[in-house]
Amino acid sequence: MRTGGWFVVAGTIASVQPAWAGYPDQPITIVVPYPPGGPADLMARPLGDGLQTALGVPVVLQYKPGAGGQIALRHVQRARNDGYTLVLALAAYAIGPLVSRSAGYDPVSDFQPVSLLAKQPLVLYVGATSEITSVSDLIARAKSRPVSVASSGYGNTSHLAIELLSQSAAIRVTHVPYHGGVQAVTAAISGDVDAVFAGADSLRHVKSGKLRALAIANDTRLPIAPETPTFAETGVRNMLVTGWYGVLAPKGTARERIEKLDLAVKQVLSDLSKNEVLSGYGFKVVHAGPADFQAFIRQELARWSRLVADRNLVADETESAKAGVAGNVRR
Repeated sequence: MRTGGWFVVAGTIASVQPAWAGYPDQPITIVVPYPPGGPADLMARPLGDGLQTALGVPVVLQYKPGAGGQIALRHVQRARNDGYTLVLALAAYAIGPLVSRSAGYDPVSDFQPVSLLAKQPLVLYVGATSEITSVSDLIARAKSRPVSVASSGYGNTSHLAIELLSQSAAIRVTHVPYHGGVQAVTAAISGDVDAVFAGADSLRHVKSGKLRALAIANDTRLPIAPETPTFAETGVRNMLVTGWYGVLAPKGTARERIEKLDLAVKQVLSDLSKNEVLSGYGFKVVHAGPADFQAFIRQELARWSRLVADRNLVADETESAKAGVAGNVRR
């Protein structure tokens, strides 16, 4: 006999609940695809702390850097789709398969989007003692001598920002990929490279006197750096490059668990939107649920596909890329 959500079996009453009703009841792991100390870490830590409170279970951050985030993504792709292993995806998620034959995943069909978390514009920096003091200086120099620009890795947003600048300004520069944003920024500070594209969180190095910001790849200036112009203001058009952060689960994760995770993330983001530390690093907290996040990923994939095709970027068969010249017809 059944009455509502209860079954009467052999004189006893038993509650019947879906298998996901007790979720989560064990620790959740968020795999972070970049080393501690960078912008991914700045987002992951408050997210993890907030989810731990919202969900009532421990949330563990596991760092698996390398290959433009592909090592972390492949790890989570192989994980059980039970909602206990997630990955913090960055904008490189939609770019990786376009420039790497070893990526091994389809950004649209091989993961389940949970939530979009935040966006952060990229900034072009040089060392504080560099002779390059403006975007026009860099462009003029690139037309007369080699100029090296670092990125946080081959196939990352910072890499494609270099390609976009090369295209928009009709210049050729040497792209120097590093294994993460911290190393790339350090190279610019030390003078090992002429410039670097990195997130707005590195504006803190401008304030400390280690870097100089030349331009922001955004449509407006940032409140935290009102003195730094947009690329459009420097005369370079179409330079809009925004990093983003989101949470993905393995393909096939139960819809009910995805929805519960998204609800918890939305609650956490409501608090993080008031977080002065994140806003001070140039993050704009912006939530999108599973369906809208999936649509956003499709838009990103289409946009970067066009640039990769326009630049004739050749998919790299290895997990690490060597420096190359941005502006060549092939790499």
